[in-house]
Amino acid sequence: MNNYKIVIEYDGKDFLGWQIQKSTDKTVQKTIENAFKQILNRDIKLIASGRTDSKVNALNQVAHFKFEQDLNTEKFLYSLNSILPDSISIKDIKIVPDKFHSRYSAKKREYEYRITFNKKSISGDYYHKMNYKLDFEKIDEFIPILKGDNSFKSLCKNPSDKHDFRCIIYDLKYLFYRSKNELIFSITANRFLHSMVRAVIGCLIDIGRGRLDFEETKQKFFKGEKIKTTYLPGNALFLKKIYY
Repeated sequence: MNNYKIVIEYDGKDFLGWQIQKSTDKTVQKTIENAFKQILNRDIKLIASGRTDSKVNALNQVAHFKFEQDLNTEKFLYSLNSILPDSISIKDIKIVPDKFHSRYSAKKREYEYRITFNKKSISGDYYHKMNYKLDFEKIDEFIPILKGDNSFKSLCKNPSDKHDFRCIIYDLKYLFYRSKNELIFSITANRFLHSMVRAVIGCLIDIGRGRLDFEETKQKFFKGEKIKTTYLPGNALFLKKIYY
């Protein structure tokens, strides 16, 4: 039995997330598994590094699958990409050690969130358009509060979590491109909870525009109390890289 690792790029706007759902076929996982069945004439289960929410994009999603035969990976890669929709591209396929698991072997996951303060007619679908003026000093002051090993119960949609909502944020930063009037956030953690990235970035934006009180939000975060922050839309969120 061979263990295959695949790297996937997808535009999430046409999909209701990564994971298969009973009520719809419009998920990335289902679309790729249907292509597998068309080529291999059997059901293949893909296991990804993690789920992405509805409309969320991926530059380098990682998944693995088991198959008893030796595949010509170059030919299989070509065949998959020829029948998959343009919104999904398989970037690489290779055999990996049997112990490799796309989810459990992952050490870190990196996401990027894109914000623009200008109207964009071509690439606007992949940015969140904002008109607020932000206090970047307040954002800079709040970022260290979120970094490190913390409970993110107050900034996610998970009703429960076997790890007590704890995640380790290794890096959280942003770049403001003044010439383009664009703001790009980057966040790297050992794992992410449901809608956590959109809530964390939304919280920073709400702090920066004065919608949330700094001290009150800080206390709620450490107490695990729900923070009524903005969950930013998924179209501007990109799964950038999985670290193994």
